[in-house]
Amino acid sequence: MHFKTTVLFTMATTLCTLCAAPVQETGIGATEVNRWPAGKKSAFMMMFDDACPSHVNNVIPELTKRDIVGCFYIIPEKGEYKARLNFWENEATKIPAVHFGNHSFSHQAYTSVDNADEEMVKANDVILRLKPGKNPRLISYATPGGVKHLISGDEIAQIAAKHNLIVRPTFQGHGAAIHYKDSASILRDIDKAEQSGGVAYVIFHGVGGDWISFPMDQFIDLLNGLETRRESVWIADPISIHKYETERNSAKVAIALPSGHEIKLTLSCDADVSLYDQPLSLTTQV
Repeated sequence: MHFKTTVLFTMATTLCTLCAAPVQETGIGATEVNRWPAGKKSAFMMMFDDACPSHVNNVIPELTKRDIVGCFYIIPEKGEYKARLNFWENEATKIPAVHFGNHSFSHQAYTSVDNADEEMVKANDVILRLKPGKNPRLISYATPGGVKHLISGDEIAQIAAKHNLIVRPTFQGHGAAIHYKDSASILRDIDKAEQSGGVAYVIFHGVGGDWISFPMDQFIDLLNGLETRRESVWIADPISIHKYETERNSAKVAIALPSGHEIKLTLSCDADVSLYDQPLSLTTQV
């Protein structure tokens, strides 16, 4: 009898030996890189802009209660961030549900390439201070909206790439309270992503208060819907999803069956392992 097992590998791993029964049939050892971790069918991410007070009061407690992650795009120079400085710079750094994204340092219009560079770097410096550890590393980035930048989108993207910033997906069509009016519409897109094997996401500003506010009862309904989909949907932050997709798309697995009690796999990937270190999930017939 054959069965399949799912194993996680980091991209730094190049060789793994799995114990197995004597290999007598050609199917044993067949291996595939899972589209999403542990065989999940799709991925979903939630992003929260501007360090709104409602993120502190309403969102993060509910995410923490359910062990669901969100990415919070902070603006260190803005008043909302400064008003809850102790929370963002002390309490939030200890909460696993909170991932930080770069939304520029002041949310002002970029007046030049040098100005944009400085805004991104200063915001990065804050994030790296709040979440110390591996440096350099990838950080999710969102260009400030509602202002008229004096440099092009291509220039902004080039500056972001220089500082290991990954530009997040577009707000258009995925903004809560503007494009998504209720939890049902978000959950429908999550279910569509499950059918296609893709990624669904939503970008929030206020939740249960503040500006461009999404109703709190609808947010709770969304979280409840996510909990019922955990077995099939990978709920993660934008950088983890970006890393997994990038690694998966260039990963190569070679299989050798040298003896009756071992399956040896070599895993390689074209991504830079100094930045792309998200564990990949493999399924192997043993």
